[in-house]
Amino acid sequence: MRVLSADLWEPAPGQVLTWDVTPAAGRAPVPAALTYNQRNHLLGAAAGEPSVWITAAFDVDGPVDPGALEEAFRDLVAAHPGLRVEAVRRPAPEDVALVRHDPDGLRWRRQEGPVTRTVGDTREDLVERLVRRCAPFGYPAFLPAAISRPDRSTVVLGMDHLHTDAWSTTVVVDELAARYAERAGGTAEAGSPGLRSLALVPGDAPGPAFVAPDDPRLAAWHGFLRERGWALPTFPLPLGVPEGERVPQRTVVRPLADAPTADAVAARARAAGASTSAAVLVALAGAVADLGGPAVLHTLLPVHTRGDDAARRSVGWHTTTVPLRVDPGVGLPSAPARAWARPAHHARHDTDTALAATAKALRAARELAAVPLEQVVGTLPSPLRFPRTDIFQVSYLDYRRLPGHAASAGRGAHHVSAATRADDLQVWVSRTDDGIAVRARMPRTPEAVATVGAVLDRWSERLTGLAG
Repeated sequence: MRVLSADLWEPAPGQVLTWDVTPAAGRAPVPAALTYNQRNHLLGAAAGEPSVWITAAFDVDGPVDPGALEEAFRDLVAAHPGLRVEAVRRPAPEDVALVRHDPDGLRWRRQEGPVTRTVGDTREDLVERLVRRCAPFGYPAFLPAAISRPDRSTVVLGMDHLHTDAWSTTVVVDELAARYAERAGGTAEAGSPGLRSLALVPGDAPGPAFVAPDDPRLAAWHGFLRERGWALPTFPLPLGVPEGERVPQRTVVRPLADAPTADAVAARARAAGASTSAAVLVALAGAVADLGGPAVLHTLLPVHTRGDDAARRSVGWHTTTVPLRVDPGVGLPSAPARAWARPAHHARHDTDTALAATAKALRAARELAAVPLEQVVGTLPSPLRFPRTDIFQVSYLDYRRLPGHAASAGRGAHHVSAATRADDLQVWVSRTDDGIAVRARMPRTPEAVATVGAVLDRWSERLTGLAG
C-alpha cells in the first residue's frame, strides 16, 4: 500500500466512470451510533472546514467491466454498515447525528465522465469530484469511480473520513478486488477471499464505556494535559505559520529505512524488549532533540479499536487517540562528527534503555484507549486548549499485518488523502516489505519545508544508527 496525498497522486489517464448512489424515497433510515471522532469531524465540517477524504485505489487488468464493478461496489456497501451511514444536522445548535440506510433501498446510476489525456487532467478531474462528493453531510459521502484503459485500469473508492480510516482502505482494496474478479471472470483472485467468504461485519462499533472517576487511566490522561497547561501537543520546532492562521499544506513522501535496515531496527528493538514502532518513535524524538527541540517529545498517537477478527475486516472510523511522551535519552550519535561524544558501549546502553522505556510508555498509552475521549474532555478541571487547528500526531501502521497485504503490490494499491490546509506537522509511518516510509503533512512555508526536511533526514540517520 502506497500512502499519498492528492497533490502527489499520479493517476494515468483514461475513461473516467463514476456512480451516483441515491436512497430511494419511502425507505426511512434508522439511527446509528456516533463516535467522538465522528462528532468532532462533523462539527468541523459544519463550521466550514474543507472536506477530509481518503481514497482507496488499485489496478485491474484490461478495460473496466462496468456491470461487474457496479455489482462489486454494491456488494461492498451492503456488507459494511459503515458505508451506509449518513450525517444529518439537528435543529439544535451544534447538534449532529448519524442514520443508516438499508442497502436494498439504494439506487445506483453510472455516469460516463471525460476521456482524460494527461496525468494532471486525470488528477484534477478526480480530485474535483472527490471534494464535491466526499463531503460528510448528505448521502453518500463516498465516490465509486474507475479509470478505464485498454490494458490496465484503476478502481477508485473515495470516502469522507466519516466512513473510513487508514486500516479500512486495505479492507476496501482487498474486498473490492476479490468481488470484482469474481463478478467479472467468475473466479476469485488467487490468495483473495471469494464472495461467499466475505462475512457481514457488525453494524455499530460502540465506543468504550465511561471508566470510574478514580480510574488511573483517566488520571494519566489528565496528568499529560496538566503538564502541558491543558493544551494539546504541537510540533516543537518552528513551522513559520502565524498564530491563528492556516496555509495550504505541503506533503512529503519518502523512505526512512530500506528493508534490510528496517529488519535490523526491528531486531534491535526486540532485543531491548521493544517494537519497531517504539524504535521509530525514539529515532524521531532524538532527531527533534538534535535540531533544538525538547528532550522529551509530546505527541498524540492514533490507535485502532478493532478487537476481534470481524472488526479486522470492517470498514469505518475505528480509531481513537492516546497521549505519548517519548524520551530518547542520550541515544546514538546521529552524525559522524559526533562519534567521539560518548563511548560506543555507553551510547548503545542509553539507546537500549530508551527503547525499553518507550516500549513501556507505548503499552501504557494504548491502555488509555479504553477511556472515552468525551470523558477525558468532560472531566478536565480547566478547559482544553487548542494552540493550533491541527494536532501534532504520529501514526504508525504495519501494513504487512493488514488484510490483502500480500497482493497489494501487484494491485498497485494506493491510499490517497485529501490535500487541504495545515498549521502543524502530522506524520504517518508505514511499514511494508520495502522497509519504513513516512508521509509528512505540513504547512507550505519555507520554514516548515526546511525544518521538516532536516527532521526527516536526521530521523533516517538515527534509524540507520539503530540498525548498526
